[in-house]
Amino acid sequence: MAARMQFINRTYLIGLATLAFAGGVFVAVQHTHSASAGFEPVRFEPAADWHVRTGSVHACPGVKATRCSQVSSVVSTIPSRDCLTCLPHKTVAAMAPGDILIQVQLAVEHPTYARRAFAWPPRIRRNQVPAGFEGLPNHISVYQGQTRVGPRQVFVFAVFGRALPTQRQLDRANAELRRAHIPG
Repeated sequence: MAARMQFINRTYLIGLATLAFAGGVFVAVQHTHSASAGFEPVRFEPAADWHVRTGSVHACPGVKATRCSQVSSVVSTIPSRDCLTCLPHKTVAAMAPGDILIQVQLAVEHPTYARRAFAWPPRIRRNQVPAGFEGLPNHISVYQGQTRVGPRQVFVFAVFGRALPTQRQLDRANAELRRAHIPG
């Protein structure tokens, strides 16, 4: 009887180990085929007077990562005080007129819905930056752009500390976007 119990226990343990191994292989294979495999955030090259924050890849809200994955990066002339994907209320409240904040979000979605609207990097022009944005004060101006770069959807949200950005602010924002590298 004891020998039979040892055989059953050993068989049970071997079965569990086999399932665990097979499950691990399945998870590894599933992970490498997910939307986030090899997916990285935008990389901003270091530049004087800019603060960079980079998030980690995660599933888009409400769906599995195999359907849609996203990652955000923020570069700003003052330290960002908000979450990487939030409307930057706290940062805007601390912005001086000359400050700039740029959020760049990448997403890989299956199927892809975004179309190519502009070449990367975008060139922000004054007429594309209206003052007043829902939820932000009227003395702030905002640029929004969305395009596709390869399989990635790219969302750009730039905030300027005044209603009409100066040419210097536009030049600084455009220079920072030129230094931004989309991996892959």
